[in-house]
Amino acid sequence: MMTNEIIVSDYAPAIIKLLQGILYDDDDDDWGKLLNNEQNVREYFGKIGLRLYLDEAEGYAYLQQPDGDDGDEKAKTLPRLVKRLPLSYEVTVLCVLLREKLLEFNNSTSDSTRCIVSKHQIHDLMRPFFPEQTDEPKLLKKFDESINRVVKLHFLKELKNTEGESYEIRRILKAKIPAEKLTEIKKGLEAYDRSNA
Repeated sequence: MMTNEIIVSDYAPAIIKLLQGILYDDDDDDWGKLLNNEQNVREYFGKIGLRLYLDEAEGYAYLQQPDGDDGDEKAKTLPRLVKRLPLSYEVTVLCVLLREKLLEFNNSTSDSTRCIVSKHQIHDLMRPFFPEQTDEPKLLKKFDESINRVVKLHFLKELKNTEGESYEIRRILKAKIPAEKLTEIKKGLEAYDRSNA
């Protein structure tokens, strides 16, 4: 009887974290394992049709699955590892607003390396994009649901000991919504607003 021997490499935790989502540099142990074994990790994922996107300066890494649009015929035949799910209007608005906030922060003269926003600031940013509602608690609940969804996407990180009142905008948003795409997405949102007015 054959047995499948499991041989765990020292960079296995980094591989598992990448399969789960985004790996950030504040995960010191696994980030170090990734940097020390970058070529091995790239080769591992390359064999199953995935690319490692690593931005060491900004401190994040994630996996990309080519969809064959670049002419790679093999990529078209592979099943998707993660299904693409469309974001709701509210979550899209929030992501765009956070990306703009990050852009402002990067252009500022702040000495801080982290862009921090409060839940109250996020509510204020989102409010102009929603028609006036008489049910304020219902509107705030909708905003909070969007915040929670964006936290699950790893674009926002709830700060410890703030009880959900303060968040760090994660720099992965720079890769997911490049500055040149920001205007295009905003125009799409404006068109959506007009058609639903």
